[in-house]
Amino acid sequence: MSTIIKPSQLNPNKILIIDLAFIGDVILATPVTRAIRNQWPTAEITMLTVPLTESVAQMNPYLDKVIVYDKRGKHKGLSGMWKISRELKHNNFDLAVCMNFAVRGAVVAWLAGIPYRLGYDAQHGSLFLTWAASHVRKGIKHETQNHLEVLSPFGFSTDDTSLVLNPPQEAVSSMEGKMNDHSIESGKYYVLCPFGSYERKNMPMEMAVQLIQELKNSYPVYLIGGTKEKSSLVDYARAADLPENHIFAGTLNLQELAVFIKNAKAMFTVDTGPMHIAQAVSCPTIALFGPTDPTVWGPQNENSHYLYTNESCSPCWGKGPCSDNVCIKKLKAKDLYEKIQ
Repeated sequence: MSTIIKPSQLNPNKILIIDLAFIGDVILATPVTRAIRNQWPTAEITMLTVPLTESVAQMNPYLDKVIVYDKRGKHKGLSGMWKISRELKHNNFDLAVCMNFAVRGAVVAWLAGIPYRLGYDAQHGSLFLTWAASHVRKGIKHETQNHLEVLSPFGFSTDDTSLVLNPPQEAVSSMEGKMNDHSIESGKYYVLCPFGSYERKNMPMEMAVQLIQELKNSYPVYLIGGTKEKSSLVDYARAADLPENHIFAGTLNLQELAVFIKNAKAMFTVDTGPMHIAQAVSCPTIALFGPTDPTVWGPQNENSHYLYTNESCSPCWGKGPCSDNVCIKKLKAKDLYEKIQ
């Protein structure tokens, strides 16, 4: 397992990258897909992903195909795992690269009969792998660099950790139409994403309102979020005297959202999937961090910044009791606003 396998020893024609995690994880896997493409430029590279991230993977320029593993639908349970493995077997993949610590991806690759399987030695995954990279993180590194560790058994690496998403023309045309309907001028608006995957990440209303009031003196501000966040976004908008047609909550698909963010003057956000989308489309990003570590998850682009107070209880990753979200509340709207001045 510990023997380094030289890339020259493999010449795969069809490669399957398995990433069954969240939006941000799939985007942060870009450097891995790029490194694989550079190593085997003529290979057909496919990503196996979940329904949530299918459209995100489709924007990765280093992939040829995307296959969906609907583990909560038609591929649910052990019978579903067997079904997806049979579907994959017909593709005759030579190499599988399992991006997640969870053992599921390694098992699926093994059941699919893929002869060479690379992944992490977590959760007994190495039992189903040809080569296993250590899942133990060495020092605090950005998650893009952590992802690249999966390639360590091959002995090749890359310093390029940049992210990229290329929205298809269909999404570009669709979003341009919606922007025209709302009289939104490209490059002359701000995007604000105040909600994360759990409450401790969220931007407090008072901070968001103050930020909106500062920003709209220069350009219009548009709020984005999911369908479940619409009522909260409406509350934020009303408190900031922002028209409700400045809210996009569950009305854009992820490819349209990428176009909308790409065309923005800048994006203000908490640690969430759209933050990684912003980085991948080169939108200037100002990110608010509290319960998570910006050294690991923060924006890396030169035109982007993050704010973090580094409290003694941070990062807590949303676990354990929290009587007062001081890591977020200590930050001020002006601190965010000043980052674009």
